[in-house]
This record gives sequence, structure tokens and C-alpha cells, in this order.
Amino acid sequence: MLRSLVASGLLAAVVVVTSAHVGSPDTWFQGQAGPYPVRVVIRLPGVVPGLAQIDISVTGDGVREVTAQPVIFDAGKEGAPPPDVAKPVHGRPGSYHAELWFMTVGSFSVNVAVDGSQGSGSVVVPVAAVAVRQIALYPWLGKLLAVLGLFLFVGAVTIFRAAATDGVTPPGLSVERRQARRGLVVASVGAGLLSAGLWGGRSWWNSVAADYRSALYRPFAAAAAVETRDGAPSLRFTITDSIWTGGRAANRWQRFSTTPLVPDHGKLMHLFMIRKGDQGAFAHLHPVSTDSANFYASVAGLPAGRYDVYADVVHETGFPQTMVAEVELPAAVPGAPGDPDDAVFVGDPAEDSYRLPDGATITWVNRPAELVANQEAGLDFVVREIDGSEARLAPFLGMPAHAVVHRDDGSVYIHLHPNGTISMAAQAALLSRQVSAAAPVGAADPHAAHGGEPMFAGRVGFPYAFPKGGNYRVWVQIRRGGVILTAPFAVTVRD
Repeated sequence: MLRSLVASGLLAAVVVVTSAHVGSPDTWFQGQAGPYPVRVVIRLPGVVPGLAQIDISVTGDGVREVTAQPVIFDAGKEGAPPPDVAKPVHGRPGSYHAELWFMTVGSFSVNVAVDGSQGSGSVVVPVAAVAVRQIALYPWLGKLLAVLGLFLFVGAVTIFRAAATDGVTPPGLSVERRQARRGLVVASVGAGLLSAGLWGGRSWWNSVAADYRSALYRPFAAAAAVETRDGAPSLRFTITDSIWTGGRAANRWQRFSTTPLVPDHGKLMHLFMIRKGDQGAFAHLHPVSTDSANFYASVAGLPAGRYDVYADVVHETGFPQTMVAEVELPAAVPGAPGDPDDAVFVGDPAEDSYRLPDGATITWVNRPAELVANQEAGLDFVVREIDGSEARLAPFLGMPAHAVVHRDDGSVYIHLHPNGTISMAAQAALLSRQVSAAAPVGAADPHAAHGGEPMFAGRVGFPYAFPKGGNYRVWVQIRRGGVILTAPFAVTVRD
């Protein structure tokens, strides 16, 4: 009983730093903090309250101080703790480390500020801290506590008995038989009261644990179906969760996620379809909303098969979510997507270099000899023209490129940008709450060209680390000549 009580009492929540992802908890970001290029990795702290591990890399000379500060959406900087000074990492020039407390569930920004001889600057990195599971007590610790608890229980019963016998017997006299019987009665009653107290405590902790489990974060429930719309097959994606359809929030994370959706890269929803099994068919779609729960997109160009469906949205509190569903496409759908920002790809992946339909190539450069889980993946790519020169890239939803990472069993999915795993809409929402914060990354985008038509350089990188081993597919998407082009790469990652 004592072991169960203590185990229930020590169960704790894990914080996950989320973005548009499934199974990829860390947040990766790269951009500009004023004149300084920075890269930030935020790793989950493990419990709430708990410490997040913040690793910051700063490029540039004369850096005097780097700080990090967690700011929750509904409190602002006025309600935030003072910034923590990040400490330089020995043997790694330009690298800094900090530990930040996340004290509650919600939509946070981590404000990273750099001060140095080139000036000062700061940037907001959005994260969402949510409780997702309970951690069981270590078996050895449970056994140890059970032994100690039994020792204390027996000791307390012994004290009860002694209080009714030795405690009322004058010094030098032996305990009478009548007092001994009374001691047994008192010890029995005391043991019963202790047992009742322990049972009541256990029941109370179990009730608290059940309430806690009911408040664990879970992505909104959703469903997908193919139906005829305007004479052609369409995908209908429906948010079926009662939290959304009923609009009633029972806990803190639900309050952050019942606010309206806001556009991210100009789209209310980014939806990805990946064929199960061979991952040989892929679609990046942007459904149109008919109401707050139903979204429709063309599936033209996709072959038959069963598909994993991932829908990324952002709430106006800066809280991002990825909803997951499955759908069966009974037959191939001819044609091409109607939205110029939609793209469908069907084909086999490459290992290092893929030739696009227009003759250009996308090559994975600086690829590690062996990809290892939780180590930087080196997702750096260069686009070259037929003559070998570096290409120029037209903006695709405001970015030089997009990428999607997907594990073959569907347990890992993430939508990446050159600035990392963050949502730009979440960053904008959090910036709007901080008048003194710096402009969002992109104001000085290192990929952008200067003058004339806005174009990007043909080299793009996506900061990321695969969260676990397995077989993955990476799709890189760019825009050329007004067309969205997709390059797939096969990836095997070692644990």
C-alpha cells in the first residue's frame, strides 16, 4: 500500500517543446539576433516544473553576453523571470548553454539576446510546454521506500503499544498482564487507524493522478475522408474533437488551443498526405475552410492507396498543433492540384542527388557518413542548374524551401523550414505580446538576395536531429518557374 501511495505521489509530467510535429520533441531554430547569426536548440526539461536545456551557438566576434528568458503568452515580459545568463561551453568557441525553468503549461517564447561589440539584438523562439505522460517510479526506489515505509509502520505500532504499557508503568516494575492486553488493543487500534489513513491517502493520490491524466495534452482528434465535391474527388479533413467543436476548455493547455486559428505562411492549414508502406506518394496541400471544423483540398494527381494525413495549424495564442488521421484513396485521381501552392509527388527517392523535372538537381551536401539519432542531421542542400551553376530560388510560401521528415512507421513527422522547426505564425503571435522584442527572424534572412525580384540563394539548410533510429524519407520542396518541385531522399538513421 505504501509503495503504491509513494509511486502515485511521485508521478510527474513531462514537458514537450512542440511545434508542427509528431514524435520530434526538441525545438531547432536558426536566424538573426540583431547582427549575430544564432542557432538555438531547446530540449525538453522532463517535468513540470522542470529545467529546459538551451544550447545557443552565436556566429561573430566580440560577443560579451548571451541571455535566455522564458516568457509565457498570457503573462508577457512583465510576468516573466529575469533573463538567465548563458554560460560559454568550454572548448567550443561561440557556444553557450543555459537552463530555464518552465513552471507551467502554455505557449512560451524563449527570448534569446546577444550583446557584443557589433551591437545587440534578440530573437523570439516559440515553444509550447505541455504535459504528455506520467513517469513511473523506479522499481528499486519503490522497493526501498516500501521497506522504509514498513519499518516506520511497525515502529509506530510499537510506540502505540509501549505508550499503553511501559509508558504508564512506574520505573522498576514489570508490566502487568492487564496492561499488556491493553497494549495489544491500543496497538491494534493504532494499526487500524494507520492503515485507514494510508488507504485514504492512497485513494486521494489516485484521484489526483486520475485528474492529472485527464489533463494530459493530446492533439485534437480528427478524421479524413475522400468525397466528391464540385464533381471531383476531394479530401475532407474534419476536426472532430469535442474540445474544439464544443469550445469548452477544462484545463490550461485546452484554453490555449480553443482560440481561433491564424494563418501560417499565409495558409490556415498545411496538410500532408504520405502513402503508407512505400512512402512513394506525397502531397503538400492547403485546404480551404468551410467552417471552423471542416477543411477541403483537391487530391488530384495522387495514386490509390492508404495515406497518413498530418494537418498543421496554429492558434492565435501561438499554440501549434499537428492533427493525425488516415484515409483510403480507392483509385488514382487524374489531374493536377488547383492551388498553385499545392504539390504532389509520386516516385522513388534518391540517396544524395535528385534530378528535378526541369533538369536542375538538388544535392544533399555535407551529409554525415553515418546518421545517428539525436545528433545534428546535416540537412544541407544545394540546387544547381543544368550547367552546374548554383540556382536561384523563388519564394515558396515566404521561404526559400520547405522540407518534411517522415519515419516509415509514421511515428515521426515534422515540417521543417530553413529557420528550424518553429512556426512563423507562433513567433508572430508571441512577438505581438512583447513590444520591446526584436523583429522576427527573416528581417535579415541570410538566404535572401538583394535588389530586383525577391529571390533566394540556391543553398538551403534545415537545422534538425532525427529523434530515433529507423528508415526515413525526407522531401525537399522549392519553387521554380512558378511550379513547386519536390525532391525525395531515403535516409537510414542509427540509434
